Amino acid sequence: MTYWRYWKMSEPPFANTPRQRIHLGETVDEAVARVEFLVSNRRRLGLLIGPSGCGKTAVLRHMAGNPPRGDDVTVIHAARLSLMGMASGDLWRELASVLVGGNRGGDARACWWQLNDFLRGQWADGGQYILLFDDVENGSLPVQTDLCRLLSSELPITVVLAVGQEAFGAVIAELRDRADLIIDLPAWTREQTQQFLQWSMERVGIEGDLFTETAIDALHAVSGGIARFVIQVAELALVAAAVDKGTRVEAGHVEQVACEIARARAA
Repeated sequence: MTYWRYWKMSEPPFANTPRQRIHLGETVDEAVARVEFLVSNRRRLGLLIGPSGCGKTAVLRHMAGNPPRGDDVTVIHAARLSLMGMASGDLWRELASVLVGGNRGGDARACWWQLNDFLRGQWADGGQYILLFDDVENGSLPVQTDLCRLLSSELPITVVLAVGQEAFGAVIAELRDRADLIIDLPAWTREQTQQFLQWSMERVGIEGDLFTETAIDALHAVSGGIARFVIQVAELALVAAAVDKGTRVEAGHVEQVACEIARARAA
C-alpha cells in the first residue's frame, strides 16, 4: 500500500501535477501584491529574489495561470519562460512561439518585429502582458542583453525576473539597475511551515494535526524553511510513519529521514 493510501488521503499531498495548487501563504500573497503594484503603475521590471528551493518557479507558474490584477488595465495576460539553455536570439523565437504561435526555428530578427506588432496590437485592444522569466542567473550574457533590449523598448509590458539569491551576482548590472521593485521570497518561518503542512493535509482530506508539534519543530529546523526541502522531508516522514504503522508523524520520523537524506547527499 502506498503511504498516502495508508493515511487515507485522496491523492499524494505534494504531487507535482497540474492539479497541484500553490500554497497562498504570506510570502506568496506579498509577492503577488508587489507584481500588481508594478502593473497598476505601469512599471517595467520587478526582480523576484529568494534562496534556491524557496518556490520562485511555483510563484511564477501561479502568476502565469492567475495574472495579477491592474486597476487601470482591462485585460492582463501572462507568459512564463525559463532562460536556462537559451542562446542569442532564442528569447525572441521562444516569445514569438508562445505568444504568437511563431516558428521556434525562425529568424530572430523577424520574430522580434513579430513580437512588437503583436504586443502593440494587444495594447490597442486594452490588454497588457506580464512576462515572467525564470532561471535568469543561468541565462547567457547574450540572452540577458536581449532582456535589456526588451526593457528598453516601448512595448506595453511588465517583466518579472526570478533570480536565485545565491547567484544574484551572475545577473548583469544593467538588469539589476533597471529594477523598479525587489520582490523578496524568503524562507518560511516555523509558523509558515506549519500553515503549509496544514493546508497540504486539508487539501487531501486529512483533518486534525497529522504532524505533531515536535515533528514540525524538527522539520522546520532541518529544512531551514526552504519549501523544496520542507516537502522532501515531510513526504519521507509520512512514509517512515506509515512503515511504523503510526497514527501521527513524530519528531523521530523527521530526524530519521533527515539523517538518510544527509547520508545520501554525502555519498
